[in-house]
Amino acid sequence: MSVVVGNSEFRPLQTNPSAKITGVHESLLQECEKDIIWYRENFFGKPHDNYLALESSKGPLAISVILDNNIYKALIRSIDGAERLTVDKHAVHVSAFRNLFKLGPKVENLMNAFSSGIPARSLTLVKNPGLANELLAMEERQVIRSYKFGVGYCMAGQTMESDMMANRHDTASPAFKSFLQFLGETIELRGWKGYRAGLDVSGTNQTGTHSVYTKWQGYEIMFHVSTLLPYSEKDNQQLERKRHLGNDIVMIIFQDTDEPFQLSTITSHQNHILAFVKAEGDGYKLVCAVKQGVPVFIPEIPNPPIFGKDAVSRDFFLHILVNGERASYKSPSFAPKISRTRSVLLCDVASKHLK
Repeated sequence: MSVVVGNSEFRPLQTNPSAKITGVHESLLQECEKDIIWYRENFFGKPHDNYLALESSKGPLAISVILDNNIYKALIRSIDGAERLTVDKHAVHVSAFRNLFKLGPKVENLMNAFSSGIPARSLTLVKNPGLANELLAMEERQVIRSYKFGVGYCMAGQTMESDMMANRHDTASPAFKSFLQFLGETIELRGWKGYRAGLDVSGTNQTGTHSVYTKWQGYEIMFHVSTLLPYSEKDNQQLERKRHLGNDIVMIIFQDTDEPFQLSTITSHQNHILAFVKAEGDGYKLVCAVKQGVPVFIPEIPNPPIFGKDAVSRDFFLHILVNGERASYKSPSFAPKISRTRSVLLCDVASKHLK
């Protein structure tokens, strides 16, 4: 099992001989979840200062600061994300006058001790006690609780996207159907109450009758399985299937073939992570390809890239898919959209308190 890069924007993800198949660990936490935990543990419910800026050289800002056992801690929220910073109290300049009257450091000196790039003169101290809850709620709104992953199927000898989009479920191999059971449970779409990932649940079967779904580590995952989506005899491109899989950031491609897949045939601008899977002995072989601009993410794939069908291996595989999608958010295709969303949220909070 291999891939042919050709003129594709994708590149194979390197494996690591020292990497291990492991269960879920801290890296599954999203950065905003880590920020929420850090704020709750170090700031929330304790006396601390919150500074806001609606306009600055860094855009809108929300900065929380606390003095904890001679250590200043700061959570700096900007359109680019959040930074958790600490600095020793004695490293912050305090004038003799302010020391005499126990006034603490000036805002400019405190912020400069954290980072010289913080536009301290643009900040305003906000003492509204309700602001802490609003800042937590703002971060909570950015936590992603549901994911949709595409699942394509290549039969023996097939090497292109158009091949896998044309396959029927009734002719799919037992190995592929077993892999779907590995991913999750087959659910009926009619009347489905969980996360539906754009699938039709009204009962008109516009997106097929069934799909594959799982609830994992508190997240909902719906798999857009190509062979379970409607097939049209009159449509050589199978646009209904491409409409779903082509809009998924992560796509799994199960292969019943050793023929190398032609990455250049993947034309979607949305697909950024491709996970090629093939049955291998009592488990599966994995090859991942990522689009240019996607940063490195963990867990690393071991070499040989073989994982089993046990619960730990399943956690490992789903962990790769979830973290791969999150890494894609930092790529040039998605990073500006994420920044715009954070800008809107920060502006909403700042404009409310800086009237």
